[in-house]
This record gives sequence, C-alpha cells and structure tokens, in this order.
Amino acid sequence: MGNSNLKNKNKFGIKNRNKKKNKKKNKNKIKEKEKKYTRKLSLMKRKSLNDVKSKNKKKNKNKKKFRSLTNMAQGFGNDKQLFDYGTNNLALGSDQFLQRILSHEQPQDSKKRIEFRILFLGCAEAGKSTIIKNLKNLSMTKFSNEEKIEFRDAIRDLIFNNIKNLLLGSKYQLQLEFSSSLEALFLEFNKIPPKEKLRNSHWNLIQKIWETDLIKQVYQKREEFSKSEYQITDSIEIFLDQISKIKQPEFLPNTKEIIHCYLPTKFIVLEELVFDNIVLRIHDLPGYRNGRKQWPSVYDDIQVICFVVALNEYDMSLRESKGENRLRDSLNEFSNICSSPWFSKTKIILIFNKTDLFKTKLQKKKLKSCFPEYNGDNSYQDAFEFIKSKFLHESIIGQYNKNRINIYLSNSTDINSVSTTFNCITNKIIDRDMEKNFNK
Repeated sequence: MGNSNLKNKNKFGIKNRNKKKNKKKNKNKIKEKEKKYTRKLSLMKRKSLNDVKSKNKKKNKNKKKFRSLTNMAQGFGNDKQLFDYGTNNLALGSDQFLQRILSHEQPQDSKKRIEFRILFLGCAEAGKSTIIKNLKNLSMTKFSNEEKIEFRDAIRDLIFNNIKNLLLGSKYQLQLEFSSSLEALFLEFNKIPPKEKLRNSHWNLIQKIWETDLIKQVYQKREEFSKSEYQITDSIEIFLDQISKIKQPEFLPNTKEIIHCYLPTKFIVLEELVFDNIVLRIHDLPGYRNGRKQWPSVYDDIQVICFVVALNEYDMSLRESKGENRLRDSLNEFSNICSSPWFSKTKIILIFNKTDLFKTKLQKKKLKSCFPEYNGDNSYQDAFEFIKSKFLHESIIGQYNKNRINIYLSNSTDINSVSTTFNCITNKIIDRDMEKNFNK
C-alpha cells in the first residue's frame, strides 16, 4: 500500500515537473518570437525612416530645381510688361526669356528635362500653326530642308489661288469691267491646267495680273470677299510682291516667309520643341470642321490648352460653310472645351490673335454690323472687351472656373509679340503646374 502511494506521488511529481518544463519552454519560445518581432519592427521602422529621409531629400532637391526655374522666369525688372486679363495682374515677360533659359548655367549632372504637353486648339486660320512656327524659331529645334520645300510649294499654291480669287471676285462678285488687256490676261490665266506645276511663262502671267491697277485696288477692298468663296489669305501681299524671287527653281523660304505662309493643318501634327532643359510637346490640331473630329484622340494627359481666336474674323464666314460667322463658330468650340469633363482641371490659355488686323478692320467695318447686341463705340478697346466678355460668358455656361483662364493678346506673325506672350504663358505653366509635379 505504502509503495503504491509512493509510486503515485512520484508519477504526479514527474508530471508536474514536465508541466513546469513545458511552460518554461513555451515562455522562452514566446520571448524569442517577441525578440524576432521587435527586431523586425525595428528594421522596418529604420527602413521606413530612411525612405522618408530619401523622399524628403528628393523633394528638397526638386524644390531647389523648381526655385531655380522660377527665378529664371521672374524678376525681369527692365523687360516688357503684358497685361494678364485672366488674373488682372501685370505678368512680367521678357522678349528673350527663352534665351535666358538657354544661357542659364545648368549643373553638369542635370540631364533631366521638364516636359509639357500643350494642346493648340481653335478654328481654321486663327493662327495656331503660325504661333507654333514662331516658337520653333525661338527654340533649339529648327526647320529642316524638307519642311522648307513643303513651305515653298505652299507659298506658290497660295499665290496662284489668291490671284484666282482676286480675278473671279472682281469679275463675278464686284462685277467690275476689265480692260481689254486684263481680260486677255484673265482668259490666258484660265487656260492654266489645275494642279499643274507652274512654268516660267505662268509666273510671268501671274506677275502681270498682280501689277495691274484694278487688281491692286480690289486687293485693298478684300474685306468685301470675307463672306464669299473668294476670300483672300492674310499677308498674301508679302508673297505677291516677291513673285520674281519665288518663281526661281532654287528658291527656299526664309524664316519670315515660313512664318507668314498659311499651310492648312489637315492632320494632328506633333511638334517637339527643345529649350535646353525644357521640352514642349505641342499638338497642333486641324481647325476645319471635318478635321475637328480628330481632337478627342489627344485629349488624355494634357497639361495646358492654348485656344487661339482670330479677332479680325468677326465679319468673316467659314470657308466650309459660307453662311456661318467664324467668330461665333470659335465661341461655340470654346464653349465645348469649357464644358468637356476632359478639361475640368486643365489650364486654359485663351490667346486673342491678329490684333493688328483687328485694329485695321475696325476702321473700315463696324463690329455691330456682325454682332447686333454690341452697344459700344467702334474703338479697339471697347470692341475687344465685348469679344472677351463673350468668351468668358461661354466658360461660365460650361461651368468652367473662369479664374483658371488666362487671356493674352498676340500678333502671330510678329516674333516679338509671340515671344512676349509665350514668356508669360511659360511663367504661368512653370509657376502653377510644375510645383505640383515636383512635390509628388
């Protein structure tokens, strides 16, 4: 009996000791797990802290880059000033802002380029492509020989088509009586086969027609063709006065001639313009109605829209639809852009172009004759304010924040005008868009 009790006690004692051992083992395991977890947590924290430091370092580096860019874009005390109608502030710009960027010393390790995607929109012949050509001339990207040949052919086509319109418009719209010599020239001109390469004899004929007094007088009244099929291209006189030079086989246009040449944009054209550490990826879109169907294909990931309006077109009809006013058509397209969900957060630069032609036309034709709702006098300032208010009203209807619209005036064929306007636009883009991108 005593032995059996002792055995049982020993059994229970062994069991208790085993339990204690197991408990101790479990405690040690838990402690080891806790240590591992603590070490892991410590490593994670350290890694996280390093990431934050690295991020902050990158952020500070980017901020420095941003500050150096904005310093270049600001503080030009002696430079021209351009009134920024979008913010009612004086926006400082320099005729040579881009040259300032080019001459600015960049660190040797600074190889990164800042890219902007800009969309140029507007109706046909508003001057979009002309502004882009001017920007190209200011950039490090120059016109190739192939491009010069294309512009040469376009200039020759412009001369032929405008002489044709002057002759037909004089005879059939204005119903002017031709002299026997001009009638003979007209009949000879009609014998030139369409789309045939012009020979020297054809060029001599065109030059004789242009030099007649009647055709010169009709050219001075070209506004009378603004609503007809005989519309005359802006600045064609520059080329008509140089026929003897342009007809030469070796002729290639210079920069000024390229800028004045109107070449219709039929498809989407992407221009990549390089200004040292800035790259502009500019999409030039067709302005004619059948070409506007292509617009939505490039709407994605656009930082800035430059919408170009030709002020002098207030009395002109669309080439593709003779009864419709060009300026009203431009208003409709601007309204569509402002109401599009694609651009609810996109900056809009509204460029009122061809200010020089607008001033000249106001002296001959009243704005009220085309816009009966206009009650101001025919002064340039009143007329411009009226047109500007029409466009801003469309932005309100489209529920676009009009404070995000910046308005600039330009004469697209004047390189200084385009340069000054573009300087302000560049400052605006850098100031508002790039800071956001740098701080990501």
